Amino acid sequence: MKTFDNKRSIDDYLYALQQRNLVYNYDFRYFSNQIEFNYGIPDGWCYEDNGANGSINFDKNTERCIIKKSGGNSLMTFKQALHEFPRWKQMLLEKNISVKVALNLSIAGDVNITLSDGIDSNTIVKNGIGDFEVEVELKVNKEAKSVWITISSSATSIVIAVSKVYGNVGLIAIENLPCIVQGIIGERKQYIATKNPPAEELSLCQAPVELSNDYSRLNSVINNRFGKGQSGNSMLIDMRGYFSRAWNNGAKVDPDAANRKPPGTGTIQGDQVSTVEQDVFLKHDHGLDFSIDKTILTGDKSSTTIINTASTSKTKETADGKETRPKNIAELYTIKWA
Repeated sequence: MKTFDNKRSIDDYLYALQQRNLVYNYDFRYFSNQIEFNYGIPDGWCYEDNGANGSINFDKNTERCIIKKSGGNSLMTFKQALHEFPRWKQMLLEKNISVKVALNLSIAGDVNITLSDGIDSNTIVKNGIGDFEVEVELKVNKEAKSVWITISSSATSIVIAVSKVYGNVGLIAIENLPCIVQGIIGERKQYIATKNPPAEELSLCQAPVELSNDYSRLNSVINNRFGKGQSGNSMLIDMRGYFSRAWNNGAKVDPDAANRKPPGTGTIQGDQVSTVEQDVFLKHDHGLDFSIDKTILTGDKSSTTIINTASTSKTKETADGKETRPKNIAELYTIKWA
């Protein structure tokens, strides 16, 4: 059999070419929570470092996610759930998965690249200075409940610059495969012919619910924008009955943008995406047409005019509606999680 390298065949390569990239945002192009030059945590990823002075950002020049490990020996983790898509067990259980990580290390210190499924795991330890490509493989246990790729380190003040993380079913990790997530996580969609969201989406036309731990990618995008639940995960927004409006973004088209309220139990307010305004009428006056073409005499008093009701406006009439609204069609709003 022809070989692709010392341990994998051409057939292995051709099989891998038919797969999809399991890593969302593998080259760090999406940062939903970026504030000016502080990019924050890339969409789809989870980051934790409980030590002092640890940080995560993005270098636009090198196109790398820059993780600065805190001082001390606390553990830093940077990870993503690879199983968060519908019917993942049919695709991943008892299959070999390969993930490749391209990174640069600033100083010598142990950096762990781990592929795990909650039962079994495989870890490659890299220690050195400079650029590295690390490939890790794992056969997913048939009883697995999740699959994670994790970069971790306890090395004091090490800087880990990650350029790409990609992986797929098979014995060879291939970079340019289409992602298992088709589209953008956090994208809002709408449907006119169903009240049931597709498997990759969650309904926003229901009472607000907290995301479970099985939606870590979407949780990283929402980032508690609509409030935080009892388990510490993001709440979904309740859009039932609401119209949407384009973000004002300082344009002064929305004169009350500065007074917009937080959605749900969130804290974001003012001229920001996802904030809420209640209904209101534009301040105005009503004109009144009347005629003074008739007079009456009242004893020793001077003449007095009366209003001709036949030509008077009907400002005293009241409508029977319970709200003021344009013509509309009800649709199902959803948010994409996979």
